Amino acid sequence: MNRLLAFGFGYTGERFCRRRLAAGWDVQVVVRSEETRRSVKAAGARPVDPDDAPEAAAQADAVLVVAPPTDNGCPGLEALGAGLSKRQRWIGYASSTAVYGDQQGAWTDENSPLNTASATGLRRLNAERAWTHACARAGLPLVIFRLAGIYGPGRSALERVRDGRARRIEKNNHALSRIHVDDIVTLLEASLAQPNQHPVYNVCDDEPASTFDVVTYAATLLGVEPPVPEPFESAVMSSAAERYFLESRRISNALARQSLGWRPQYPSYREGLAAILQTHFT
Repeated sequence: MNRLLAFGFGYTGERFCRRRLAAGWDVQVVVRSEETRRSVKAAGARPVDPDDAPEAAAQADAVLVVAPPTDNGCPGLEALGAGLSKRQRWIGYASSTAVYGDQQGAWTDENSPLNTASATGLRRLNAERAWTHACARAGLPLVIFRLAGIYGPGRSALERVRDGRARRIEKNNHALSRIHVDDIVTLLEASLAQPNQHPVYNVCDDEPASTFDVVTYAATLLGVEPPVPEPFESAVMSSAAERYFLESRRISNALARQSLGWRPQYPSYREGLAAILQTHFT
């Protein structure tokens, strides 16, 4: 039986683990809280205590790390590093397109410069480098997945509009990429089935867009008036939100398409939001 060890059981990690369980895999998850332990058991996977993580890693055929890095580095690498071995035929690390920083709206592929200046982007970049160094030294099959902005059921513009939390910030030529959580899972599965293709993949849909357009469309689907437009120059927002609008990039998924034959089920936010509305708002 194939065995997966996951470090991180959040929005994306849980979905991937459930798909592996459905495919007949033995799935283990490193747990750091009782709440996560209960969720892992409810899904049918086996919880692993952090102290036992290296041994579990040594026995895994595949490893996926989706937990975010901290200022001190990647907790997944710290917990699993000693147990990683030639047994693994696939090690997936979930990073972020934040490593590219501001590309001034240009199309951005895996060879584009890494211009990140944000704390989030720098943590991701440092974690990527740490994983790359560790796996290169040991000759292990690492694949880094740079995820665009993740959305899906319970985490979309539809919920923000419904709950009165959405804002329509106007900023010329601002665009960022997104990805439906289910499309992340299918890309991870495509890579798992074809390891050793490329060391880095961008994970995004086909159509970068402004938050203004996404919120407008979500309001249209819900049949409500969209929030009043707010010019970026005069909008009051947190420093994190301001950073979001200071970076503009259009991420390309061409490499994943060409190498893995992957196609997003939701090629733009329109298809993704419409599906969420149909399945979770009825």
